[in-house]
Amino acid sequence: MNVDAVIQQEAFRKKVNHYDVCLIDHCPLHDQCLRWLVGQYVDANLPMCTSMNPRYPLMGTEQCEFFRKNQRIVMKRGLKHLYHEMPGYMEKGVRWQLISMWGHKKYYEVRKGERLMPQNMQEDVVFACRHHGWQGPIVFDGEEVDWDW
Repeated sequence: MNVDAVIQQEAFRKKVNHYDVCLIDHCPLHDQCLRWLVGQYVDANLPMCTSMNPRYPLMGTEQCEFFRKNQRIVMKRGLKHLYHEMPGYMEKGVRWQLISMWGHKKYYEVRKGERLMPQNMQEDVVFACRHHGWQGPIVFDGEEVDWDW
């Protein structure tokens, strides 16, 4: 077994108990779907788990809205350095716009680097900064390659 497969296996085992999984084996997307792949690690001795509803009309089809691609992507981490060069009035506007988009809890998890930012959240940051007039660089605290859970 190669190193990537071991990393994937370990990540899926950690995620299985708090992730909405899919157990629909006949789905045409299941080979590449994170929800199905993580679902393969559900303990058979558990009487219940959180899973997708197989009766939902789009489940098990190519149009499944809960499909998550089994692909690692570059995600940004943290916003502590974003505001260093930004004037206070802009910082306040950007901060409140992001809070209104994500909510307080998610914003502070992102700001502290506890939650990674996939591409759509990175775009939210850029949009908020530009909307409030910031033309300088958009500085994140770091980046990490992970799955877009």
